Amino acid sequence: MSTTLTDQHYKPRDNDGRQSPEHAAFLSCIGLGKSFGDTRVVDDVDLHLQHGECLALLGPSGCGKSTLLNMIAGILRPDAGRIVCDGETIDAPHTGTHVPMRQRRFAMVFQDFSLWPHMTVQNNVAFGLKMAGYDRRSRQQRVKQALSHVQMEPFARRYPAALSGGQQQRVAIARAIVVEPRLLLLDEPLSALDARLREELRDQLAMLMADLNITSIFVTHDQLEALTIADRVAVMHAGRIEQVGSPQQIYHAPESPFVAQFLGNANLFHCRPGQDGVQFDDGECITLPNGHMHTGTGVVRKEYITISPYQSSCQDNENAIQLKAVCQRCSFHGDHFEILAETRGNLRFRGKSAEHIEDGVLVTVTFSASQLQFLS
Repeated sequence: MSTTLTDQHYKPRDNDGRQSPEHAAFLSCIGLGKSFGDTRVVDDVDLHLQHGECLALLGPSGCGKSTLLNMIAGILRPDAGRIVCDGETIDAPHTGTHVPMRQRRFAMVFQDFSLWPHMTVQNNVAFGLKMAGYDRRSRQQRVKQALSHVQMEPFARRYPAALSGGQQQRVAIARAIVVEPRLLLLDEPLSALDARLREELRDQLAMLMADLNITSIFVTHDQLEALTIADRVAVMHAGRIEQVGSPQQIYHAPESPFVAQFLGNANLFHCRPGQDGVQFDDGECITLPNGHMHTGTGVVRKEYITISPYQSSCQDNENAIQLKAVCQRCSFHGDHFEILAETRGNLRFRGKSAEHIEDGVLVTVTFSASQLQFLS
């Protein structure tokens, strides 16, 4: 069994006596950077992954998440910083250290499946084992087990062309886990599938990684995918990590306007102190029950906002904030209607309605003061 950084005999500590994050982690990226020409794609990234943990790199296209994953995989070399895995420095440009991809004992699952079309399912899965020198009997046992994990054992003798997209991706996952990698890397593994298959495979992938206790990092731009699969989520923007935390922390306690809006398309408003509360840019002033005054960005998620036809009388609830607005757009979302409403000062809210509301109709925007968060 390999020695990890959490073993008793290897616990370097910071000057204050506490164990530093990179020494407590199975994988650490410290000050990692990468440029293409004059463009800084990954900029001073610090990231730490525990053994058995699943981490999602979440962000929009072009934020640097795939480049970061490819540096961890060894496909790309960083320009700055270092990568440490299981006590071994595998990348450090300042010392010329670079462990080749094939020697890292990592496995990667790609967006486009990348199966060999001339090989059957079982031969695709067995290929890595064959290259590693496993005998035929061991290969057969491991392949059978890996295919069983992804419910693809009945398709062992088929060729990729005879499989659906979801089945091909299951085979790609089996090929990755069969070699028992110390780190599993997945680059947008579900994005090539249709919505129904994506949801089905998302749940299966989450259960598989939990059952096998696989240490993994996966890249996605799909927030629901990140929130439902990962133990922790790292939100990336413009080459940097904006916030790292559990799915609940990232969603309910965003630390920046970007994180708040990227996850859940939250309503954001600039606020400044007002009489007994806060005042929005449009002049609208709301009184907060606790009397607190804030300057910065106010955040309230759209699922916490109810929008209904306008009523002149307010709810008998001292914690409720109610604003008069005009319906700009009403869209049907299956179990509810989503309303875009605008106040007289051009302050826009997205919220839910139980009924269809015509454009131009006066509405009441209602939410609880306790659901209004403030970012500095």
